[in-house]
Amino acid sequence: MFNRLFEPIKINKVTARNRIVYPALALMYSMDNTINERYINYFRERARGGAGIVTVGPVLFCKTGAGVIAPSIEFDESIPEFRKLVKAIKDEGALAWIQLYHAGAYSYRVLMGGEQSIAPSAVYSNYAKDTPREMTIEDINRVHEMFIRGAEKAKEAGFDGVELLGSAGYLITQFLSPLKNLRTDEYGGSFENRTRFVRELIEKMRLRLGPDFPITIRMAGNDFVAGSNTDEDMPAIAMMYEKAGIDAISVTGGWHESRVPQLAMETSPCRTDNQRWNGRYGKSREGSHCRSLLAEESHGTSRG
Repeated sequence: MFNRLFEPIKINKVTARNRIVYPALALMYSMDNTINERYINYFRERARGGAGIVTVGPVLFCKTGAGVIAPSIEFDESIPEFRKLVKAIKDEGALAWIQLYHAGAYSYRVLMGGEQSIAPSAVYSNYAKDTPREMTIEDINRVHEMFIRGAEKAKEAGFDGVELLGSAGYLITQFLSPLKNLRTDEYGGSFENRTRFVRELIEKMRLRLGPDFPITIRMAGNDFVAGSNTDEDMPAIAMMYEKAGIDAISVTGGWHESRVPQLAMETSPCRTDNQRWNGRYGKSREGSHCRSLLAEESHGTSRG
């Protein structure tokens, strides 16, 4: 009855042994943003438990995006420790993925040496209890470049793929949201303009990493914040991701400031009319729930 759950799945050129994905979770095991033995042992056990893909993250690629205590891959000196972590995961038979993130308006000054956070617009953050500085075009290009360098370092460290954190209210989500993106330039306003930041990021990253390195994204099926994107908007965003060069999409729901809980129950599918994209959000606690999701054309399942 669980055959599909344990079938291999191919993402770009790599194949996972099954469709169980361990998602990125903020463990906060290191106050100095480094990978230590506790991290390595933790992820080794997740892989040993049988997951097909184990995702390490969220991982910082620049200090101006710190919204949680997390390891960083900003500097070359971090690569050897990440290599050890990757080896521990792969030795247990799983693929090693990394999730890169920038918190944007969700960043905390205390984690950034007192620096003010940056975001699409200077809109007060109910989560961080602070007002960010609106990003300039120079800021946008700089964040793009640092995002890509982080992905390049991850590839050098041996990761099998990279996931962009495009959910939970973080920077990518902020650009997509008409609630947080009040810009009047080419990065705000229309759907095309609000998607430009992440679309350009994916296109640039694909060019630098090459056609065969998997790039995936974590997105919300619904922001669950009044005035932001809903499941009516998300299929178009998902199709944009595919066109830009994304290989697979992990669907979750909500922002950190959402008042809607993630329920362990069936939710309405988020899909396009031609069913090229299909996803559900919610908590998959039971094997039978995972099985039913896969039977309805979802390709994998994660719980986190």
